[in-house]
Amino acid sequence: MRETLITISRLVRDAVRDLPPSFDRGLVLGTGADGTPTSNIDRFAENVILEYVKESDLPLNVLSEEAGALDRGRGRTLVIDPIDGTHNSLLGIPMYSVSLAVGRSSLNDIETGVVLNLVNDDLFVAEKGRGATFNGRPIKVRQADPEKCEVLVYMGHHAAVETMDVVRRSARTRAMGCASLEMCMVAQGKFDAHYMNCDLYEKSIRVVDIAASALVLREAGGELVDLRGEKLDMPLDLAARSNFLAYGDVRMKEVLL
Repeated sequence: MRETLITISRLVRDAVRDLPPSFDRGLVLGTGADGTPTSNIDRFAENVILEYVKESDLPLNVLSEEAGALDRGRGRTLVIDPIDGTHNSLLGIPMYSVSLAVGRSSLNDIETGVVLNLVNDDLFVAEKGRGATFNGRPIKVRQADPEKCEVLVYMGHHAAVETMDVVRRSARTRAMGCASLEMCMVAQGKFDAHYMNCDLYEKSIRVVDIAASALVLREAGGELVDLRGEKLDMPLDLAARSNFLAYGDVRMKEVLL
């Protein structure tokens, strides 16, 4: 399944790169199954994946932010975020990805995850119990210095007021606008944590956003918890949302929560 997910991610990359300049990436086509607006680029990338699933007759159900849950009578599910970081894509900011994972019922039983940066080809892959890699090389989280922690933080319109407490406790913070790649950067040891705290439930993270990157982080030695400090699990259901803290060193949990 690992190689299949890598193949799909590269098909999306190639198709997106081949789009003509006249293609209106930001054109809103309607509302996706997750209740958020569906942009042209999201629908385009999703269709590339769904066509591959159908033509190859992959033995998987599908869960995607636009199409929703597609029950194909299989025991496992392909969890898709066709474009994570859609707004970055619209602005030409080189920080957006395709995120693909396979699991059975929840975030904690994801077996394989692939995240591909669609601009620079950075590829993160994880298999449960077999570690995580970045461009084919094993990665591990880093040990943190609680006095000098560097944190990726959600700073959008619905950021909860407690977010500034995290910012003040950090030596440096950044907001990249792409949760899958941000979590993978924690897995790489580039940052100590990634924090998301929304004041509106409907704007919190969905399982399609983080199914792959959560496995990458966990296989690199990190962890993902809700804001009560409990290990994060989410059903493979678009209705489920959560705030979270992803960290490499458990001391970050103590400092930031």
